[in-house]
Amino acid sequence: MVTDLKRRLNNNGAGTRVEIYPVDQAGVLESRRRDISHRAINVRGAWDDKVDAWDKGPNDPSAAEMLDVIWDEVITDLGSDYDAYSYVTHIGFAA
Repeated sequence: MVTDLKRRLNNNGAGTRVEIYPVDQAGVLESRRRDISHRAINVRGAWDDKVDAWDKGPNDPSAAEMLDVIWDEVITDLGSDYDAYSYVTHIGFAA
């Protein structure tokens, strides 16, 4: 399954479109809330590492660390507002 998932997500080098949904700010004081909408970005290049980290499972500290590093690399492609997406409610993609 891992090999097939990598192939699908890499999409012959074209990557996969990912939707990023920011953290729900309902619990934040109104004066401190930011208007952050969901974003979509095409992710290329790091799918093999992402899938390998995912395959290790949630209880492997090295996997969690690797996913954090990869996420930081992905969100820098969002431009100057990338830090607003350091913590998100969820991401969505199809493979």
